[in-house]
Amino acid sequence: MLTSIFDFACSISPSVRRFVVRMIYQGLSALDTEGCMVFMNYGYADLTHSAVEIKLQERDEVNRYCTQLYRHVIGSIDLKGLDVLEVGSGRGGGASYIMRYLQPKSMTGVDIAEKAVAFCNRHHATKGLSFVRGDAEALPFEDATFDVVVNIESSHGYGDIERFFREVYRVLRPGGYFLFADHRHKDKIATLRQQLVESRLVCLKEQKISLNILKALELDNGRKLSLIRQKAPWIVHRSFQAFAAMRGTEMYENFRSGACDYWSFVLYKKREMES
Repeated sequence: MLTSIFDFACSISPSVRRFVVRMIYQGLSALDTEGCMVFMNYGYADLTHSAVEIKLQERDEVNRYCTQLYRHVIGSIDLKGLDVLEVGSGRGGGASYIMRYLQPKSMTGVDIAEKAVAFCNRHHATKGLSFVRGDAEALPFEDATFDVVVNIESSHGYGDIERFFREVYRVLRPGGYFLFADHRHKDKIATLRQQLVESRLVCLKEQKISLNILKALELDNGRKLSLIRQKAPWIVHRSFQAFAAMRGTEMYENFRSGACDYWSFVLYKKREMES
């Protein structure tokens, strides 16, 4: 049901699309009053046996695959001492991980759902970490405020992706990085690349990670199913499973068949002397 509503909204108009996305996330925040769900991405799993796992505190192990997606996207960029913004911070688990593990100077999360923002400010109280309500297509920050902007698995819900990319460029300081990952139907990937080119951000690295996402979905399926059965009303179980791309759902099958691809990007805002 959630997937069907979202797809229908996407076909109507950007404004309706933003409204439906906001309502979905507001509803999820209202249902999870105990803070069991602090991540909302599909997760990431390494495909080689020799890969070294990131070290996590015991309380963070339950969200390992979701956390690993953040670590993959951030990659080799050292965030220590930098001002970092996450656009589409959702339930705040990613921003909290970045602040607690990667030591930026400041970490700000912005999200369109006010209930999610209120939850994050209560649940993730950490020095240097804050959450504010705002629209990804009209970010509530001055020009050149941040060294790094992070956006993970959120942009597919935006009404005007080109406007969002312009906003990222605006709030980034020269020499700053945009760390970006999301999924698209395979016939939309070329359009996404062109939109990034037109944003004036320089692509330093891009990687197709669909198989890593699919592996994480398989490994985390049992945990998600248990959480849904314990916490969600039975009437929305199927909708929540579809939203989480669990085994057998349309999104899961899209990744498995190759109809949908998941890509990560590292982009850079040139300094004047580099133009």
